[in-house]
Amino acid sequence: METPVFWKGSLDDIENTVRNIKKGKVKLLCKSAGGRNIYMIEYGERNYLHHEANYSSATGAGNPKHYADKTQADYIPTVLLVGATHGGEFEGTVAILNLINLIETGVDFFGRENDEILSAMENINLLLIPCLNADGRARVPFDAFLGKDYKTFRYYSQGTWKDGGLCEYPNCKAKHPIKGHVDFLGSYFNDDGVNLMHDNFFFPMAEETKALLLLCDERVPDVTILLHGGGNTTPCFIQTKYVPTYLNHEIYNLALQVKNATEAKGYKDMFRVCEKEPSMDKYPPPSFNLASACSHINGEMCIVFESNQGLAIKNQHTPEQIYEMHLILFTETFKFAKELKLRRKQNVIN
Repeated sequence: METPVFWKGSLDDIENTVRNIKKGKVKLLCKSAGGRNIYMIEYGERNYLHHEANYSSATGAGNPKHYADKTQADYIPTVLLVGATHGGEFEGTVAILNLINLIETGVDFFGRENDEILSAMENINLLLIPCLNADGRARVPFDAFLGKDYKTFRYYSQGTWKDGGLCEYPNCKAKHPIKGHVDFLGSYFNDDGVNLMHDNFFFPMAEETKALLLLCDERVPDVTILLHGGGNTTPCFIQTKYVPTYLNHEIYNLALQVKNATEAKGYKDMFRVCEKEPSMDKYPPPSFNLASACSHINGEMCIVFESNQGLAIKNQHTPEQIYEMHLILFTETFKFAKELKLRRKQNVIN
């Protein structure tokens, strides 16, 4: 399948986009394990939250406002979108770069205007990380899995063991860091072999992980979305484990909102709603992953979004469908963040 003109998601595309930013603020978030640039781009007015305590201590005192008081009239709802925690999951990077071009020039790389999404992001503090795992991204010599076969997908996603066999999912997580156990290091991992989704979050091994957790602590985004690719899955949220029930209910509510929006645009089966509460009663327990860690740092929603990747296998979505799904997701998330502010003002939530 030919990669369409709007599909820009390489490290060079990120550098070119960053160089042309004039309306936003660009920050070098950190350097990757391999010395590559990890950028954060910001739009809108930021909040300067005075932390009187960390989140754990504030909840121990019985009031999260000691950590972050978001009930003030001038509080700006904040959304953080993170692309390519796994470097070969390009789809979120493509969508973020198109969003940046839309904000900067009035059109995306398709050459299309989108007043709906620009209107939705008004009065939002928007934080964008196009590619959290630049090392993994650099390991993939093409820009999409669109039309690729399963073996190519697995090879460049998770790599190969010493005997040449594919590091299939989920056994690719059985060795961590995986470097030293593989012949080819797939794009899941940074150059130290760390899968950022499963870092040791109490003693982070990766600078990329540390930088993201520090950002979540400092800026306390109301909604953080980790943009992943899940083969040819029907796009969906994965509920965050080990967080309070009310946060999972909020994730479920946003999922319903996204589902309704996709159907309103004529995409009946393009988004699958997650369960209202994740199952936690089986052994072995689910992993405490990067989404869990981000939520525990600041007490807010952090969601894993799994995108279809357009492989030449069952349930293949077109690149246009993949991109449109992200635009709907972004639009509804911006709206949802502003609704959270209104509900806080009405004392419905903290």
